[in-house]
Amino acid sequence: MTDESVTEDADLSTVVDLLDDDHARTILVATSAEPRSASELSDRCGVSVSTIYRRVDRLTAADLLEEQTRPRADGHHDTVYVSTLERFELAIRDGDLTWHIERRGEDVADQLSRLWGNF
Repeated sequence: MTDESVTEDADLSTVVDLLDDDHARTILVATSAEPRSASELSDRCGVSVSTIYRRVDRLTAADLLEEQTRPRADGHHDTVYVSTLERFELAIRDGDLTWHIERRGEDVADQLSRLWGNF
């Protein structure tokens, strides 16, 4: 089993476990369209905010979700989440399994930094 992506922090089993979870998938889909807060995600998924935070923590640790700050008109701010997952590819060919995650918003400098960090 090989990992073709130089931008990987999470292992394949972690990513597959996350993508196998209905709530995690709903969070990724919802946050791919626009940034959403934990309470907005809770409403969308029909689960408690604490359940959302558990999924958000796992998705963030796998670098599939990013935390951002959304300013409000009253001067305060909300923490919102944005999906970084653009594409997940798994291939089985000629007796080899390869996988790759493409993340949104990564430029060449980000990819080189991650590659250097892996050394």
